[in-house]
Amino acid sequence: MSNANVCPREDELLDALGAGFIGEELESHITTCAACGELRLVAGALLDERVQAVTEAALPSSGTMLWRMQMRRRQEAQSTARRSLLIGQAVTLAAAVVLVFILLGGHLAGEAVNVIASIKLSTPLLLAVAAWLLAAPIAGWVLLRQS
Repeated sequence: MSNANVCPREDELLDALGAGFIGEELESHITTCAACGELRLVAGALLDERVQAVTEAALPSSGTMLWRMQMRRRQEAQSTARRSLLIGQAVTLAAAVVLVFILLGGHLAGEAVNVIASIKLSTPLLLAVAAWLLAAPIAGWVLLRQS
């Protein structure tokens, strides 16, 4: 389309067509301007097609909408539960790793072993607790992945 066929009132015409009301002044302009007449014909047909498509659109039943909402709520609840479980597992795993590190040695082992020894618990018992603390989050993760 060349600049010779462009009318400065085309935007005004499009706004009026979108609103569904064309004033008398704009109507008289359309009869004298070829570009606006063509725009009215094309845009009017497209807007009519849009109105027809909207009125013919099938709405899902209320039962379908209720079912979709329930499914979405259930999925959001599962997502929240998984996130909470993952955070709990990460904290437990971190505590177990620190406990195992302290029990098996390291640069903090000196004082930590003295504190643990003052508790009067046997080393095998502490190792069993550490192994359980290490295995629990891993088992939870495996169970979560299977479901």
